[in-house]
Amino acid sequence: MKKHSLPCMLCAVSLLAFAGAAWAEDAAPVDLKALAQTLKEIKAKRAVAEKNFEARVQQDFRTAASSNAAAIAFYDRAVQAIQPDKPRADLQEWEKSEAAQNATRLHLSYLLLTLQRSAGATTQQLEPALLAHIAALTDAGAKDDTIQYRRDREQELKDAGYRLPKGKVPPARIPLFWEQELIKQSVKSSIFVQWYGAASLLEGAKEWEFSPGNADGMYQSTLLPYYRQTKNPRLLAYWDHKIQQETQDANKSGVAFKIDQFNTVRRPQLVWQRALDMIAIGLRNRAMTDMLTLVKTYPDHPDLANWITQLEGMLPGAAAPQAPVPSASPTPGSAAPGAN
Repeated sequence: MKKHSLPCMLCAVSLLAFAGAAWAEDAAPVDLKALAQTLKEIKAKRAVAEKNFEARVQQDFRTAASSNAAAIAFYDRAVQAIQPDKPRADLQEWEKSEAAQNATRLHLSYLLLTLQRSAGATTQQLEPALLAHIAALTDAGAKDDTIQYRRDREQELKDAGYRLPKGKVPPARIPLFWEQELIKQSVKSSIFVQWYGAASLLEGAKEWEFSPGNADGMYQSTLLPYYRQTKNPRLLAYWDHKIQQETQDANKSGVAFKIDQFNTVRRPQLVWQRALDMIAIGLRNRAMTDMLTLVKTYPDHPDLANWITQLEGMLPGAAAPQAPVPSASPTPGSAAPGAN
């Protein structure tokens, strides 16, 4: 083993002693006033930069959402930046479908609304745009039933031994709007948010639905609380449309058990929730009349005990509990009430 000489050890000790003495001496006094001013200027520049970035993101998304063609072109650029290994042939084939184009455009338009919400836009300010978006969802998905019918019919023909003429595109290969990931996924995980590094711009969105295709979630999270607060009769239009839509869906199934379950369980629940919102907008007497009718008509309903408790709480002299806020299970792909 190599031995260290005494002179070397003394040299090392001297260096440490010198360094320790240097560290023990503070620097010259800091100009605190100048430091505060510098920090203030840096913060101001950063705030301006953040505002400019937010404005640019919103403008780019607004331009991209202006048409199907612009949306698809924008998506193509995002894919090249984020997913460069994605097969180009598959992407180009997907981009040809109307469902994909509509989904991309509406994803971008809803992402823009989410940015605005995060930046402080109120429900009153966003209501017209939200209703327009919901109406656009309904229009975009209007062809799905027809395509699905053709898919089912094609399968029946295949089972019977029929084959489509060569070159004809079978319905099974035609994408459905409500199957599109861009419509189902959260805008928080949007490829456009990843591309721009704009996740922080969405953090301020509260009381908000993040899926561009969940129309019912938009009502439950944002519009219905606002309508209750402002006693807006659109509340009842929402429930009327929802009851009508779910009735159609149940009848369309053609399954006797499902239709019976809807008529005896689900539909009464929706009518009860509608009655609660009638109270919210000041129609207490009409609501109580509807509630009493439900209690009399459906004595075997699973919610009967809770219904009776709520009704008893409305009687004179009763310590009435706070009425529960109506809530309905989202119906994927359902047309949105009040959109027209």
